[in-house]
Amino acid sequence: MEIGGGDRGAEGAPIGGESGPAARRRWGRIAAATGVVVALAASGSAWLAASQARTPEQRAASAAAPPRSSVTVPAEAGPLVDRRTWDGVLSRSTSLVVRGPESGGGAARQVVTRLSVKPGEKLGNGALGAEISGRPLFLLEGAFPAYRDLSEGMQGPDVRQLQQALQQSYGTPVTGTFDDRTARDLKRLYRRAGYRPLLGAEGGGTDSAPGGGGGGGTGVTGTSGTGVTGTSGTSGTPGGAPPAAGRTVVTLPMSEVVFMGSLPATVGEVSGRVGANASDPLFTVTGGRWQIRVPVTGTALPDFTTLPQGTRATVSGDRLGGAALQATYARVSTGTARHAFFDVAGEVPDSALGSEVKVEAVRRGSSADALVVPVSALWTDPAGTVSVTVLQGERRRHVPVVVALTVGGRAAVTGADPALRKGARLLVGYAYREAGLG
Repeated sequence: MEIGGGDRGAEGAPIGGESGPAARRRWGRIAAATGVVVALAASGSAWLAASQARTPEQRAASAAAPPRSSVTVPAEAGPLVDRRTWDGVLSRSTSLVVRGPESGGGAARQVVTRLSVKPGEKLGNGALGAEISGRPLFLLEGAFPAYRDLSEGMQGPDVRQLQQALQQSYGTPVTGTFDDRTARDLKRLYRRAGYRPLLGAEGGGTDSAPGGGGGGGTGVTGTSGTGVTGTSGTSGTPGGAPPAAGRTVVTLPMSEVVFMGSLPATVGEVSGRVGANASDPLFTVTGGRWQIRVPVTGTALPDFTTLPQGTRATVSGDRLGGAALQATYARVSTGTARHAFFDVAGEVPDSALGSEVKVEAVRRGSSADALVVPVSALWTDPAGTVSVTVLQGERRRHVPVVVALTVGGRAAVTGADPALRKGARLLVGYAYREAGLG
């Protein structure tokens, strides 16, 4: 019996394994594969070590920024235009809220006895606006409200204003004195409306003419505009001396007239009614020239404070019938709620009143021979000279320019160098230090 001889079979071979040449060949293949793996690992280590073995110059070159590429854009033909667009509302230059007198003719209360105007109706100079306690309320063209009763023999700017209004229909001479010709033409105004004028003794009160008396005040609130010239009627010779003392004179009570800056005017809202207090709002009227009101915010204010008066603009809107209107910039208001105003030229449909429109104006523009370049193509040297760099093949040509206008990242420029022309390739993002001049 053997002790420590291992587990072997009957013929002395290892249990469960190969023996002899086959075993040696198997172990030989394993050894060869292991050698290949070791060789590859050694080669990788050597390559990695070699890749890290660089000179300082090589490291600096790889760490440096790549060469800067040349980005170019073509110069374009001008002009460059600074165009702005604003939202506005179509309105009229004159707007009034018409009220009747608070009292007059000894009556404790003045009431509306007739009110026939309708929204959209046009009222001309001398039109009957309403009837108050049986007496007419006329609309006449004038720059300021009535402030006293007028009668023959009186003089003053209010008499002149009355004569100017009557002149449009009757050719009344404007003398500043309430003479007998003014009295005759005033009677014609009353008769045309179906009323008798009030009469009174010179220096005294009015008589008790049918339909009530005068006196009291006519309240008018709103803004006045410039007057418009109406059609003139028959002309007459200047004349008429003041009335003789003690005789009956024609009187125009201030309660029977409303002066408006411009007529004809269009009736807006009708809020009064028959039987209501005459001092309540009766109706609104708008007249005068057409204009556009543009709200001005704090950021938009410089647009208008630097905009020259008379700058032309184009107006478009849904209620203009597809037509574009022309307008000119007039002014910007003062105060907290500011508005810019454009005066409109041409015919405007009455239905467009109060509608929203767009106003487009050219604030500034360059000359037609200017070239347009990006602002990023401009660079300035220490002396303050502004230039562009024209790329001609591999050559860079630095061209001084004069900047006429900049709008939205683009600049209109002019330069004497023929290299600067339409289509010239300009370097973008160029800097003075790269020009090689400093």
